[in-house]
Amino acid sequence: MKTLLQNFLSRQRKGISRSPNPPFLRKHRRASISGFTLLELLVASFIAALMVVTLLSFLLGVLDSDRKETAKSNAQEELQAAISYIADDLQEATYIYGADALAAINDQLPHRQGIADGGTLSTECNANNGCTPVLVFWKRYYYDPSSTRSYTNATSGSQILGCMPYKDNPTSVPPTTALTNCTSSNAATNPYQVPYGMANYTNSLVAYYLKSDANLNSSTWSNTARILRWELKDGYVWYCSTGGSISDTSGNCPTSTAVNRAGAAATGTPLTITPVTSTLITSTVQQDRSGYFIVPDKGFLRISFTGTGTLSSQASAFKKFDYYDFNTNPFVALVDFMDDTQYQTNQGGGSNAAGTGSTAVASAGINVPIGKNITISGVTTTTNPDCDDPSVGVGNPNPLSASNLTGAVTQRVPADFSSTASTVTNPSNLSSFYACVAPESVTARVYLRGNALARLGVPLSNRTPTSTNTPFFPVVDVRAFGRSAIGIKQ
Repeated sequence: MKTLLQNFLSRQRKGISRSPNPPFLRKHRRASISGFTLLELLVASFIAALMVVTLLSFLLGVLDSDRKETAKSNAQEELQAAISYIADDLQEATYIYGADALAAINDQLPHRQGIADGGTLSTECNANNGCTPVLVFWKRYYYDPSSTRSYTNATSGSQILGCMPYKDNPTSVPPTTALTNCTSSNAATNPYQVPYGMANYTNSLVAYYLKSDANLNSSTWSNTARILRWELKDGYVWYCSTGGSISDTSGNCPTSTAVNRAGAAATGTPLTITPVTSTLITSTVQQDRSGYFIVPDKGFLRISFTGTGTLSSQASAFKKFDYYDFNTNPFVALVDFMDDTQYQTNQGGGSNAAGTGSTAVASAGINVPIGKNITISGVTTTTNPDCDDPSVGVGNPNPLSASNLTGAVTQRVPADFSSTASTVTNPSNLSSFYACVAPESVTARVYLRGNALARLGVPLSNRTPTSTNTPFFPVVDVRAFGRSAIGIKQ
């Protein structure tokens, strides 16, 4: 056994010595071939690429979702801000035009100037630009006595409004310092240290329009649709703090600041205001004999609600005194990105029957819950049963009907979404801004609809409302009540 073991070890030593690869070479070879094979590298690269694509797709999805949610949120917030502003404005309303009365004064409104008459066209809004008047109303306008304004008479400079009726008279015995005291901050001469003058309330005519901006090609606006606001204000009528008139010779009245509505100062001995005659109102002679500290806006004409008949019948008689000046009274954009989807009957709102919200087709993506105004035998005015419903309209405890011909009227404005000619109710051909109005009780329910897809830059052809994308077309509504009163006739 010992001999066999020795022979085996001897052969092993001989084999090692004859090997062509010494141990240090074998070790080097093992080091040189360590690492990944080409197949392993390809598999790893594929897995890494798959993970990057997956993560990138997820990131892009998150960013796109965030962009869409931001667009919807911004659309909702801007609509809410706009409708809150409109509601606050309507709270000062003394009369809101319904569809019938609005049709009666349509040619007197600014979007028709230059089309219905010879006046200057507005570059922002006229019938050719697709402007639909929706809310037109009279409201109180407040001349704040503590604010400072310029006199219309340029030579008189500016003054605190509440102090305009006052005048110092150094020639009286003893001399008076009414104007100085009014403007003084000295507690001895002005204990309350505020202007003496009273708050002055006048009237203004306000109009809200839905304007289609199709083909506008503007770099400022979205080229969808906007709500525009326009206002025409009365002036600050001249009066004297002592009760004197323009012809006062005592020196206690600020007669030098008085002008007529054309801006001409009082003339003659004694001083008189030259009446200004309207060149547009030809049915009767219409003159303004008032004197002013601040003249009315061009075209403004006071209407009286103290006559016989309903408020609507009296408001329908409004005519502008002169051509409007769009430099002084421009159209001001309230909110952009209103829905510019053209009106179709499948959106609802095209039936004369009550409860017409059910006529909207789900695939239309739009539901107009207020149907068209209806006529009732025996009365000359139209009314709207849907607007009588407090769940979608203004609510009406005493609705006009065939069995109640003395009931109160409610109307939708625009009266007919399909009437798109320039002389009728809806030149814009849109339904994203409309209202239910109770003219005699000065109440309105306003609906606004925005378009969040337009904020994402989606082309018009690809942003049609459907049953699956309605969240991108937010709708807000509000019921507003006018708190002013000019003669309750209902």
